[in-house]
Amino acid sequence: MGLHIASSPATRGMALVVDDESTNRLVLAAMLKREGFHVVEARNGSEALTRFEASRPDIIFMDVMMPGMDGLEATQHLKTLSGNDFVPIIFLTALHDDQSLVRCIEAGGDDFLSKPFSFNVLKSRIVAMERVRDLHRHIAAKNRMLARLLEIDRQEQVLAERIFSHAVNDRNVAGENLGILMRPAATFNGDLLLSQYLPDGSLRVLLGDFTGHGLSAAIGALPVADAFHSMTRKGVADEVVLEEINRKLHRVLPTDRFMCAFMVTFPVSGGDLRWWNGGMPDGLVCHAEGIHRLASHALPLGILPELSHSDAPRRRPLRMGDRLLLITDGLLEAQDAEGRAFGQAGWPELIANWTCDRSLLAPLLQSLDAHCADTDQQDDIGAVEIPVTVDIFGCANLGAVPSSQGGVACSVLLRDGRLARTPSMAHLLGPLGLQEELGAHLGALETVLHELYTNALEHGILRLPSWMKATPDGFSAYYVERESRLAAGPVGSIRVDIAYESGPPGTIRITITDSGQGFDFGKPPEPLSVSVKPWGRGIALVRELCESVNYCNLGTQVEAVYRCV
Repeated sequence: MGLHIASSPATRGMALVVDDESTNRLVLAAMLKREGFHVVEARNGSEALTRFEASRPDIIFMDVMMPGMDGLEATQHLKTLSGNDFVPIIFLTALHDDQSLVRCIEAGGDDFLSKPFSFNVLKSRIVAMERVRDLHRHIAAKNRMLARLLEIDRQEQVLAERIFSHAVNDRNVAGENLGILMRPAATFNGDLLLSQYLPDGSLRVLLGDFTGHGLSAAIGALPVADAFHSMTRKGVADEVVLEEINRKLHRVLPTDRFMCAFMVTFPVSGGDLRWWNGGMPDGLVCHAEGIHRLASHALPLGILPELSHSDAPRRRPLRMGDRLLLITDGLLEAQDAEGRAFGQAGWPELIANWTCDRSLLAPLLQSLDAHCADTDQQDDIGAVEIPVTVDIFGCANLGAVPSSQGGVACSVLLRDGRLARTPSMAHLLGPLGLQEELGAHLGALETVLHELYTNALEHGILRLPSWMKATPDGFSAYYVERESRLAAGPVGSIRVDIAYESGPPGTIRITITDSGQGFDFGKPPEPLSVSVKPWGRGIALVRELCESVNYCNLGTQVEAVYRCV
């Protein structure tokens, strides 16, 4: 060509030359080597793919017209193989019409040179493509680093959300008896559901909706949960709990943030539902006569430093079998692919067909999923359905106090519909802080409590005679009758008192007192090894495990003393 080609000492990477003419490959390879490239060659498109996978070149020079797989088809495959890595492809073509050049670019080419080409133009094209390639690689490296940082941040958020959720939700109660739907729009949920028992076993539930969503929306949940759980367990009145939560949120949240909330209290003794709605969608009470709405009547929490006295909690009659549904506005505003809100599309029909003899949650989930499909939602979705049954209530907790013998004690009182559930020793020891200390004795203590409580329930409250178990048929009839009397609704109460006296050895006193008429406890006790009757073996086992078992008050009260040795 009459040009002096100065050799370059720098290594500029690998170049792939694809041409069916060996002379063209030879000339171009020589030029590229002088420019500091290592060169591999291919005679057609198929060879180009093989060479590319073997050597991963930094730049490709591609002839257009070749037998077999031409340059256009080969380029399409090469771009696919490159993935996110930018490898510039320069077409070498004798074609000069605009349509041919457009086809080269559409196939994935990044530049082209017309044959015969000038070496100076070739060098300038190489420099231009290297700049573009290096820019792509720099951006790709930054993107990879950003992706790694985002993944680390995502993992940390997931971990923080898990810890955060446990801190907020682990104290909730009655979850197995509530229908719950909580779907966050981001990692952190700005909707908040809390539930806790009052000392008499009444249930209090709060559904909250912070402004926005994500971490900034969820951060206020911790002080709300702390105040709600601690004050509810102490039996603090509804309005006082709301006032404390309002003060906390007003103090910790920015001025443009607040929490809409719906709080309800279900009294274990029956009577009116106590409810408060601050900025939430209507609560729905489903009863035999239809649907009653509990509309918002107060400002959300955290806006003003003090709640207005005119916004006090309200009351509504409630009966066993009724159902209450609380929702956040994210449910009503959930959109389908066409932007239609669920509150307009599927919600009205669901509510119109809802009756108190069936749960709404399953059809609600089905309808919501069909509506939203794969559409990303912009707000958190929350709902809780509460059936008014005896199962939602807790035991009456009479508190944990110091015992007269220098230890600690606690008591629970169960009435009527709650009697069917035998209390757990592990649950009772929790408030006393003794679960770990008495862990080795927990199995035996559970047995003692279960046998004494069952005896008080079956003979004291249900008045079932032991002699029914004298025959196999009678044994079966005994438990059929037991279930029948429980289903009919037992009336009465059983009180459980647990007292721990520090040792060594430590002593647990378990006292069970029922409101029944008592039973015959005067028969001399038989050792467990010789008790062959199909009844009485439970009490015999308790006597074997305990230091003493004593009945009084005509058999309505029993005290068992267990030594932790």
